[in-house]
Amino acid sequence: MTVGVKARPRGRPDEGARESLIEAATELFIEKDYGAVGTEEILRRAQVSRGALYHHFPSKLDLFRAVFQASEARVVERIALAAAEAAGPFEALVLASRAYLREAETSEELRRIGILQSRAVLGWEGWRDVASRLGLGLAEASLAAAMDAGEIRRRDLRTTAHVVLAALIEGATLVATAEEPARVRKDVEQVAMDLLHGLRD
Repeated sequence: MTVGVKARPRGRPDEGARESLIEAATELFIEKDYGAVGTEEILRRAQVSRGALYHHFPSKLDLFRAVFQASEARVVERIALAAAEAAGPFEALVLASRAYLREAETSEELRRIGILQSRAVLGWEGWRDVASRLGLGLAEASLAAAMDAGEIRRRDLRTTAHVVLAALIEGATLVATAEEPARVRKDVEQVAMDLLHGLRD
């Protein structure tokens, strides 16, 4: 998904500056790697002042973290929408997993920001804090619903959610970095489905 560029008046007040900075930086981090994006370029794209930038984000790293958080939230929202079509909790878990892997195949935003750059820029701890906080919540809710419905065997919820989410993230990384992402996505999806169906035993 590529965020569209909107016309922004120069010298805009502080109101809306944070959102404009995140939007502009998202566009730029999709286009180029973190190290190749300069502060001046972000300011020109966002059309806000340097003072507004530093008011909201003390450093470019803080801005990237906000970009990553917003990007991950959009991915989680799209996955939740895909799962909403399910007839039951286990089917919702299956649809959500498939939707995430399709995102890894088709979403340039997820590929460039969420997978290729986030761990390198934020470090493992910083990346895990954001990715786990958002994705883990969805995983825990989906698994808890399936356990409560008796559709999968009851296990420790947090442990199960961590293991399932870790498998999906690694699978998505394989897809996003593959020369043939569509083919790899099918292979990863099959393994992911085997893993999820194994929870029913």
